[in-house]
Amino acid sequence: MKILVDENIPLARELFGMLGDVTLANGRDVDPDYPGLEEYDVLAIRSVTRVTPALVERARRCRVIATATIGTDHIDDACIRQANARRDAPISVFSAPGSNADSVADYVWFCICRLADAHGLQLGRCSLGVVGHGNCGSRVARRAEGFGMEVLRNDPPLAACDPGFEGVALAEALTADFVTMHVPLTREGESGHPTYHMIGRDEIARMRADAFFINSSRGAVVDSPALIEALAGGALAGAVLDVFEGEPEPDERLVSLPEIATPHIAGYAAEAKRRGAIVIYERTCEALGVEPMDTAPLLSGEFDPPVGVRVRFEAGGAPEPAAERAVRGLLAEVYDVTATSRELKGTLGSRRRGELFDAMRRNYARDYGRHELAMYRVGVAGQPSEALRRAVARRLEGFGTALTDGKAHYVLEPA
Repeated sequence: MKILVDENIPLARELFGMLGDVTLANGRDVDPDYPGLEEYDVLAIRSVTRVTPALVERARRCRVIATATIGTDHIDDACIRQANARRDAPISVFSAPGSNADSVADYVWFCICRLADAHGLQLGRCSLGVVGHGNCGSRVARRAEGFGMEVLRNDPPLAACDPGFEGVALAEALTADFVTMHVPLTREGESGHPTYHMIGRDEIARMRADAFFINSSRGAVVDSPALIEALAGGALAGAVLDVFEGEPEPDERLVSLPEIATPHIAGYAAEAKRRGAIVIYERTCEALGVEPMDTAPLLSGEFDPPVGVRVRFEAGGAPEPAAERAVRGLLAEVYDVTATSRELKGTLGSRRRGELFDAMRRNYARDYGRHELAMYRVGVAGQPSEALRRAVARRLEGFGTALTDGKAHYVLEPA
């Protein structure tokens, strides 16, 4: 069996090597003209590979197309159905929904805390509009509730199938201090709630001039010219973009104008990437009727966290704002998202910026080594009041992290 795997999917040989001969490839090069495409039984891809009718027609031996991503908008479902109607052995297609949800939610919170620091905001007094309350959006909302933020959830498809979901109209969600996007990319005819360019000039006009817009879902859910116009004209206080129309060479203004711009790495915490690879490996085994190997030891991989790093925070005043300062300081210590942003902005003007965009993604684990917050143990030094301790614990709980009285990776130290 021959298996073609995107070189950016971790554990490729450890996992898929158990099934057959593995070839690693640059995902952007996997197209209908890829050499020997007709010989592969399995394609393990990411969002940079477009599964088109021409690719499916050429990959005539393919039995599995597995994408280590949440979204599947890069896969032409209609052409798969048409091909399966003609084939004796249909193609199984699946993704890894939810595998990087905690990584994305952490990323959003690294950014929110940086924006709050830069603009002197107390998050407990702010609101958050969450557009899309699925795997990622619900986790972002849970973290916000730990900070005491008012959360405005918008998700019409969820509201239609879950009578218990308490959502608001999009127009109301857009009135929040922070608006964050967590929707799949769908178009007219694909869904009763298409999201292509769902945020355009009219929607941006409903947002407040002191609001911040965050997009870590898909670039095309936003009308790029409308967003550029708003940011250039000061219609918004700022933006965070991790995804762009035209990747890997988006309009340069989409990189230069946002306060934070990163190269589609929100879901790139080490555990998330490994989890996505394991999910599609196990689904591939299921489709091929093969017993999968024990993958539990592979999930955490090499994790060599710091021990006892001190994070000082101003503990004076009421416990709620003090706890917020403590956890914001922790997030700033764990990962400096602005460093990634500076690196991407530094590619502007380069003739190689598309190549550099992809290189940042490829080398992100090596250069930044980000892990999910839930991997860390956190303690508080000294003898904080019980109210402060509870307030800190409530915020950490949203990230899947609990305070510990034992050995800690990070120690919050009252000043």
